[in-house]
Amino acid sequence: MTRFKRFLDFYINSSIHVAFAVVSFCALTAYEFDLNTSAIFYSATFCASVTGYNFVKYFGFTKFYYRSLTTKLKYIQLVSVMSLIGFASVFFKLQQSSQILFVFLALITFFYAIPMGVKTPKNLRSIGGVKIYIIAIVWAMTTVVLPVLESQQTLVADHWILVLQRTFIVIVLMLPFEIRDLDVDQVHLSTIPQKIGIRNTKIIGYALLGDSILLEFFKYQFSQNKFLILIFSTVLLAVFLAKSKKKQDRYYAAFWVEAVPVFALILVVILSLVQKTGSF
Repeated sequence: MTRFKRFLDFYINSSIHVAFAVVSFCALTAYEFDLNTSAIFYSATFCASVTGYNFVKYFGFTKFYYRSLTTKLKYIQLVSVMSLIGFASVFFKLQQSSQILFVFLALITFFYAIPMGVKTPKNLRSIGGVKIYIIAIVWAMTTVVLPVLESQQTLVADHWILVLQRTFIVIVLMLPFEIRDLDVDQVHLSTIPQKIGIRNTKIIGYALLGDSILLEFFKYQFSQNKFLILIFSTVLLAVFLAKSKKKQDRYYAAFWVEAVPVFALILVVILSLVQKTGSF
């Protein structure tokens, strides 16, 4: 069990888990709009997610404490370097529009962790009240706009509605993390729980999930199965949010909450298998 826990900790801390969540969201977008997305695109997204998240999480630490890095962090560095190499090896095989958006999102990630200048030493992460929205928008652009561009489709109203839905869902997905970190986050970050408290944070989260469901009825194309996937995701997130508290199990947010898009993708696979079985 100790060995399994070590593996699980490394799997989470090296951002492999969050990368699977990002890729799962991309696959859900492809399912919703019947996009022709390739393994190259998913590989690029996975590698970019691992590299970007590890850069944000560990840049400051590795910069100042390189010689005293633990073995675990050195392995995480190795995973990051391998992911960066993997991303570079497939980047030029992507559509040009995807390449441009990847570069734009990489710049946002860079300035999220790195100070933007001498006169403005703050990075995007340290600007009060915007952290959660920057992350949500980057996730939405990565998991909705990128798959559409890579499939060489024109962005239409339904795509932008999904961008808004995905932004709301990612904000709610992050709320258990902000509730968990309420006592350790610096005051200047002005996180949602810091500003309005845990109870009101949960109410805002439920409202955003409700808005995500309502937005589905504004889409030009409505599918019962796709609506079921949305209901499953929002209900699961609502349950996780309801049970969120400051003192929570170490894997509650980092593994279970982050796995919601993975669970949704598994449901897509199950529904597809059931439909295929029923067609015989």
